[in-house]
Amino acid sequence: MKFKIGTIVELSAAGRKRQHNPARVFTGFGVITDYRHNGAFPYKMMWFNKGWDPQGFSAKEYEIKKVKIPKSNKNKNNS
Repeated sequence: MKFKIGTIVELSAAGRKRQHNPARVFTGFGVITDYRHNGAFPYKMMWFNKGWDPQGFSAKEYEIKKVKIPKSNKNKNNS
């Protein structure tokens, strides 16, 4: 299990190439809600996207990647 429950993810390049993923997941982000080690699509998540209601989404590990959150600049001295 690469991602823990609660991890914020987005669609990876490999996931974008797949033709079976719905259009709503090409933007936005998902939050991992469950992992089923023996499932065809083991990662279950709630997907959030502007203009769409939050919906459930399932994916394989290679179809998603962890969202990189930029570090805050408020602790840096700019003097």
